[in-house]
Amino acid sequence: MTPEQPAMLAMLQAQHMREVLKERAESLAQVGEEASAVETVGLLLFRLGEEWYAVGIDRVREILNEYEVTRIPRVPDFILGVINVRGEIVSVTDIATLMRVPSRTEVDLDGVLPSAVIVANESCVSAIVVDEIGDIVDVPVDSLEPPLSTLDKTQGEYIAGSVYIDARLIGIANLDKVLEPIGENG
Repeated sequence: MTPEQPAMLAMLQAQHMREVLKERAESLAQVGEEASAVETVGLLLFRLGEEWYAVGIDRVREILNEYEVTRIPRVPDFILGVINVRGEIVSVTDIATLMRVPSRTEVDLDGVLPSAVIVANESCVSAIVVDEIGDIVDVPVDSLEPPLSTLDKTQGEYIAGSVYIDARLIGIANLDKVLEPIGENG
């Protein structure tokens, strides 16, 4: 063996190692690209009575735990009144009453109110009263399902879809319907 051969052998081994590492890096990069290619939607979970629901996190402005409601006469029973949120007047909607879902929390305007989620769409902002705030979860868009056909007509129009999370069926609130101005349909 000549003196140049061990150096040449070491150089070939180093080059081979670089090629192997480059292939592994490219392979791992492709796995990351495939994983990020799954489109997800963020949902804020909340409970009404014994059932869990969700709203798209892109529609949530903030969560309130303490607030004071000013009543408004001659409005539907699901409108509890209005609140002042840093100078903006926001309606307070009892979504359980609107959806005709039994709620475990009694809404008492003279006492402590349950948590509220301020939600918005292009035309309206409202604080929806909920029994409990849950987690924020990301779910694959392809796991979203249409609403259950067993819902009654009144309840069904307020549910845009459903999704299973941790073996629980979660109804996804139809915020466009919830936030529809009063009297919009006559």
